[in-house]
Amino acid sequence: MAAPVSKKTWVRVTGSRIGNGEVSLLGAPIRGWVRRARVVGTGNLTLSVDEASTPGMFEVVLAYGSTATPIDEEEDPGIFYSIPAVTTDGNSETGTLFAEVTTSGGGTVTVQLDIEPAN
Repeated sequence: MAAPVSKKTWVRVTGSRIGNGEVSLLGAPIRGWVRRARVVGTGNLTLSVDEASTPGMFEVVLAYGSTATPIDEEEDPGIFYSIPAVTTDGNSETGTLFAEVTTSGGGTVTVQLDIEPAN
């Protein structure tokens, strides 16, 4: 008989900015799988998620090309990442993921990631 599967509660991290540039996604588990990515804004949108703010320091975790509609993608089995711990909250350590967004429409762009913790 198989052992029961232990599922972790997913974590949602969000951030926003006006126009193109970097969005810091605070409170992400230090190791996890990105299960869903959403970006809401106007015009054509792109998204890339990195483990570090400095280009070239780490690999891009995931990227979505230009689309005229909001980005809403599920990843199965998920995209794994690992980041340095910034804070300790109870029994879990959290860090920051960095998203680079572009929009052809200007205005506010909101990024939301649903993450399944690996630790």
